[in-house]
Amino acid sequence: MTEIIKFREGETVKLDLKDKKLLYELDFHARDPLSRLAKRTGLSKQGVEYKINSLIKKGVIKGFYPVINVPKLGYKYCRLLLTLQNATEKDKDGLIAYFRAHKKVFWLFDMQGAYDLLIVIWAKDISEFKEFIEETESKFGYIIKRKVETIATDVIHYRYRFPLNIKETEEIHIRETDERVKIDEKDSRILDLLVKNPKMPLVKMSHELGESAKVIAYRIKRLEREKFIEAYRPIIGYNALGYTYYKILISLNKVAMGEFRKLKKYVKENPLVVYLIEGIGLPADLELEMVVSSNQELFNFINDLKEKFPKLIAEYTTVVFMDTLKVRYLP
Repeated sequence: MTEIIKFREGETVKLDLKDKKLLYELDFHARDPLSRLAKRTGLSKQGVEYKINSLIKKGVIKGFYPVINVPKLGYKYCRLLLTLQNATEKDKDGLIAYFRAHKKVFWLFDMQGAYDLLIVIWAKDISEFKEFIEETESKFGYIIKRKVETIATDVIHYRYRFPLNIKETEEIHIRETDERVKIDEKDSRILDLLVKNPKMPLVKMSHELGESAKVIAYRIKRLEREKFIEAYRPIIGYNALGYTYYKILISLNKVAMGEFRKLKKYVKENPLVVYLIEGIGLPADLELEMVVSSNQELFNFINDLKEKFPKLIAEYTTVVFMDTLKVRYLP
């Protein structure tokens, strides 16, 4: 599991232009060598290393993780949203500890608003997802007021562009697919190390696995080429930068598919948007995730959407992501 570094509340970090460029270049490419990052940012190798360590120390970077296209192993991207009731701090801590230790859970978020927790698991089929939910309810049903079970059919990752205010972005789709990738025991061991530390040098991986660095590099390149390993990303401490991370649930009126596509394209071009989610059983027709520096910035975004797509937007709900509690992109 990726180690997530805690941030000291009350601190806001100011970034210079080189910091912003480095964050942008690290996103999707966090495993790139220092020399390549130096070339892209105009820094020296030592400067890149110093700035990365400084951003980690200040809580701007809380860790790194590989984005692994697990649906290519036949898994479904299943999510459970929970609203709690009468939960003491001890109750909630116990629930969080349970999910953090659970092997099926690969993403766990603390939230505030309509939902208190978002739990994401990989499941081979609906029955496995149902079993996970029933297991959870049997242990913690006394503090669960409401649950929403969803399956994401397409989770679109956009690059972290907000510090540089850039519209253009690469994107990654983690979605339902019939395409399959075969991995063996050696691949699994390599992936396990990358999940723990995506920036682990080949020499250290070689020592850990008892394989030559050349063989490990070849296998990683193959998994990247097959788009099984899609990217390597930093976990950003948005609160350290004075930003709040929102999930926005948008309910839509029935309109032509062309209008829906225009909405998605428009949303994608906003540098504050970091994810777009489509799926089955979602609490709304469209989910997006974005970071804002103020409530006014959020209201401006919503009002702008309503102005641009007056016949499309019916209503919306916002939920705040308080903290990332677990990231492990492998089943």
